[in-house]
Amino acid sequence: MKSSPQLILLVLALLLPACTGSAWHKAFAAPTVTLNYDDFGPESAASKFLGPRGSHTTIIAHYGFKNLTPSGPEDVRYVNVLQSMNFLGQQVRSLPPTPANEALRQRLRATYARLYPLQLKRYNIALSTSFMSPVSGINRRLMLPALPPPAI
Repeated sequence: MKSSPQLILLVLALLLPACTGSAWHKAFAAPTVTLNYDDFGPESAASKFLGPRGSHTTIIAHYGFKNLTPSGPEDVRYVNVLQSMNFLGQQVRSLPPTPANEALRQRLRATYARLYPLQLKRYNIALSTSFMSPVSGINRRLMLPALPPPAI
């Protein structure tokens, strides 16, 4: 039995170099959603959250921090999923309830509905129990907006 820790170390030493950097990145990469600038409403409203519009601005919603700096030759903006959902909810609530705004309201709700599964997945992972924490102490209201997508 004395050789079993050495055997484990030998196996690990042989397996670790076989894993490339891209394989590790794929294994631990968080899911993202790629959106258009127009998915957040007209530029007058969306520029408060996304910054000024470029010629071809792509928005990537992820779990990390919001980054409005264009990266490279393409204009890519990174936004936080939960902040994006909160922004979309505020935009829908601030629209006057007129028939002229219904198309914009539906577009904002569709964007919210595309982001909701990412946040729901994160919520479910955080509340899943494990041997480390048999009782989850996270409050649902801290992570997930209270309303489902059609009800904003």
